[in-house]
Amino acid sequence: MSSAVPVTNRRGVLAGGAAIAALGVVVSACGEPPPKPPAVEELLGPLDQARRDSTLAGAAATALGNPPQIAAALTVVATQRAAHARALSTEIARAAGKLSASSSNETASPSPTAPPGPPPPPPPLADVVNSLRASAESASRLVATSSGYRAGLLGSIAASCTASFTVALVPAGPTP
Repeated sequence: MSSAVPVTNRRGVLAGGAAIAALGVVVSACGEPPPKPPAVEELLGPLDQARRDSTLAGAAATALGNPPQIAAALTVVATQRAAHARALSTEIARAAGKLSASSSNETASPSPTAPPGPPPPPPPLADVVNSLRASAESASRLVATSSGYRAGLLGSIAASCTASFTVALVPAGPTP
């Protein structure tokens, strides 16, 4: 007794392979939505912190009684945090699609103001250290959720802030 063996020809195999390949392409195209562009709002907090730290460190550098090396370190910190603010502003503009050659040029119209009162006293060194510590922690948290250039920028900011408050702003003296 002979059994019926299905006959497969080359055309059938090629047609089946092409159908499976086409199905794979369609399924993979429909499976995942396109990735969302990174949110710009997550960088607004670090931008505000960088500006605040720069102002705080700059004001603390003018305080009387700071050793010269601490005053110089505070000036460097103010400059670095201003550079962080510029880099974050540029990244925000790039991510929002608004990057242009004049993105850092802001013009403010002069407005009449009352004569300024006496300037506030310079903040103590501890305020600058605490602000830098908060900035480093905030940037470190965002690194974990970021990728690419943005993760590198935030990691660099976190490292800079950490180095500033643990090394640069430590008053010289014997360590216990």
